[in-house]
Amino acid sequence: MKPSQLKVISASRREEMPGFAPQRLIETLLKKCPPERVHTLVLWTKNPQPIENHSQLKEALSKYDQIIIHLTVTGMGGTPFEPGIPNAKNVLGLLPEILEIVKDPNRISIRFDPIVHFRLSDGRFYSNVDYFETIASGIKKHGIDRIIISWMTPYPKVVKRLEAFGIRAVTLSSTEWKKEYEKLRESSEKYDIQLNGCCVSEMDESACIDGTLLNILHPKGFQASTKKAGGQRDHCGCTESWDIGWYYPCPGGCVYCYANPKIVVGKEDFANWNPEEI
Repeated sequence: MKPSQLKVISASRREEMPGFAPQRLIETLLKKCPPERVHTLVLWTKNPQPIENHSQLKEALSKYDQIIIHLTVTGMGGTPFEPGIPNAKNVLGLLPEILEIVKDPNRISIRFDPIVHFRLSDGRFYSNVDYFETIASGIKKHGIDRIIISWMTPYPKVVKRLEAFGIRAVTLSSTEWKKEYEKLRESSEKYDIQLNGCCVSEMDESACIDGTLLNILHPKGFQASTKKAGGQRDHCGCTESWDIGWYYPCPGGCVYCYANPKIVVGKEDFANWNPEEI
């Protein structure tokens, strides 16, 4: 296949393939996306442990010219909001091993996504926004300098699910949002972090899958498509890729997820949870 025909593969916006379906990821790559047909393999994950310790997956990934990782760290891993996700300290602790695989810190983006604001059933307020600075300071020492942010979208099914736990999603006013964004921007500047929004209408359009950047980073200089992707949300600047995942039930169990989480927590888990223990 000519270098100009190589595809960007996304695994996956729809499901956590590296963390919870590594075998299906391997099989799909072998059958449909062999290395000689792939420009860049983009992995989206909240649970990067198998990327490092699943020997078959690690071997399969080693055959691709370029691996890009979007690593989501929200500060909620291991809490009732993300019961099946490793805690943030453990995830960030894997960065040295992940860097050995991707070979360039520019091939890792951190997703602080979503930012949430909740009123719990007992009246307590919870937001993960203050965890941003911990992430920014933790990644900078590894040479990673890009964080992608977005705020939770209150889809009706998500709101209904949260209400079943006695949780109300709090909507920020325009003034409150601007104040919060300014705080995030100041923190990112403090650590010399590039701050991008994922489909955030109030921020400049950016691309999580950016064909131009992938071409610059490609170790052999091969060129991927830089055409804008179709079928994405408003304000999405991503370029063309082929997403190989699907909406299978996800063991991560993130209660705010718009996809298909396996819900494994109950009201009592939130009632007994102390946010200050994160």
